[in-house]
Amino acid sequence: MIDLTRPTSLPRDAEREGGDTAQATRMSSPERSPKRCTFSGFFVSLFVLGDGAKTAFWGCGPPFGAARGTPDDMPPKRKRAEDEALEAAAQAARDVALHYSNRDQQSNAQRQLSPIYHLRCLNNWVKSSLIGSYVKERDAVLDFACGKGGDLTKYRKAKVGSYVGVDIALESVRRDATERYNVGSFQFPARFIAGDCFEVDLIKEGALAQKSFDVISCQFAVHYSWSTEQRARCAFRNVARLLRPGGHFIGTTVDSNVLVRKLRDAKGLSFGNDVVNVTFHEKHKSKLFPKEEGPFGLRYAFTLKDAVTNCDEWMVPKKAFVELASEFGLELARWRNFHDFVSDELGATNAEDKRSKARDLWRQTTGGKTPELTPMSEDEWEAARLYAVFAFRMSGSAEAAAKAVLQRPPPGQPTRVDKDDVLVLNGAA
Repeated sequence: MIDLTRPTSLPRDAEREGGDTAQATRMSSPERSPKRCTFSGFFVSLFVLGDGAKTAFWGCGPPFGAARGTPDDMPPKRKRAEDEALEAAAQAARDVALHYSNRDQQSNAQRQLSPIYHLRCLNNWVKSSLIGSYVKERDAVLDFACGKGGDLTKYRKAKVGSYVGVDIALESVRRDATERYNVGSFQFPARFIAGDCFEVDLIKEGALAQKSFDVISCQFAVHYSWSTEQRARCAFRNVARLLRPGGHFIGTTVDSNVLVRKLRDAKGLSFGNDVVNVTFHEKHKSKLFPKEEGPFGLRYAFTLKDAVTNCDEWMVPKKAFVELASEFGLELARWRNFHDFVSDELGATNAEDKRSKARDLWRQTTGGKTPELTPMSEDEWEAARLYAVFAFRMSGSAEAAAKAVLQRPPPGQPTRVDKDDVLVLNGAA
């Protein structure tokens, strides 16, 4: 069985006890090269870690981390099953896109009346803090799942040099993100692309230059790529090809360890409170997640009051996440649950101190311009526990990083972005 509650298996010297960061041993190194054997449609991957420890991972279908054969090499029955799974995943992604596109922009007054107002403020503060830690002045930024452009102001504060936003939700990009940029008096040029960055080649289809970004961000969305191994690989492939050496891939996603613990503590397949609900499929009634299922496609239905209604999401097991990233040259720099992130950033010393400081964060995110509201509820604070921040660093030398910066196209000047300027790719919905 997959033990999703276990921390990532790393050499003892690679992860400091109680620290914020963990430098993963590169899977491409001789000490950690994966050894695989296949039989009867099943596989086992044996990873030999730098300290001699071994981790076995069983699964069904193509080995995790192995190159896929061509369609001609694949048995017809398996190819049909795989095609059906990919189409189902793509349709689920389009359904999520339509859900967000159909949601109207809210005014500041409307947001303040939301039952998750303080949670939204906390989420924005977390993203701002993460961006502030890894984005430098004049950086070129690629924003995966940019949605309605809600993080544009964060990048203005960071004084970035250029920005590209990509999202599957066509109207969110074409209508809302462009409008937000055009009325915001931003000092950096922006470009917007409507397409599924977990399905398409962004260099080929999106006309983006290789190794042209200092930072790639994916906020509250990378879990949508874990519906299938192919989509997860496409996401990391895009990151690896577009991120310069020494650049960072940052984001926020679900904390699968927390999800599994809460599921196992629940009486049935659902858990939550007045603001959030998570419901797992009947096939997970054992709550054990057998290894033959693999780390992909672990689906659940997610509802967040006044934000998300019964949308499909997928768990992102940390260990598998780090290992897949490592295959593409990305080394883990940070992974922290939101509660721990608050503690790290604000210097909280205990659980009550964390809660108290988190409740006050809305003042920072609103600049103190709004009247004082009720404190963050316990339900909102508990909902925040479902998420984690991550940061990966792209391998490469300082010389390679400098070369990539010199070779990328100049950013140009900020200009108005019309709806027709949005590049529409396959998968946009």
